[in-house]
Amino acid sequence: MKKLLLLLLCAVVTLSGCSTFSEETVKKTIEQEINSFYDNLLMEDIDAVMKQISTDSEQYYDLYDQYRDTFQKFNYSYQLKEISYDEVSKDVVVASVSLTVSGVNQSQEYDSYNVMQTFTFKSVSNNKWKITAIDDKYDF
Repeated sequence: MKKLLLLLLCAVVTLSGCSTFSEETVKKTIEQEINSFYDNLLMEDIDAVMKQISTDSEQYYDLYDQYRDTFQKFNYSYQLKEISYDEVSKDVVVASVSLTVSGVNQSQEYDSYNVMQTFTFKSVSNNKWKITAIDDKYDF
């Protein structure tokens, strides 16, 4: 009886130390991150955009320059069509976002195009994610 109690106690301690992974919770969190990302782009808030991107990302400084230039030269809006998930794990999420980008440039010329952006997120802490890569495919 003592052995059974000891075994059960060890099992409870072991299981309580494990964090549970919920794919649906992760997807919901990533969807919120993506929506927040495009809201920050719409508001042209470079600081908020860059806070969502990991400073470990090889693209970090290039993305900063790209978004700074975009904010100076264009007034774009972003209409999300669909978010799909290519990979979902406790450490990495790869999500593809189909959207239409439209707006005007400095000459007030209207432009609109479709783009598929693939985001790679990494887990930085419990239910906190940072973007590590963004890849674009235009006019798909």
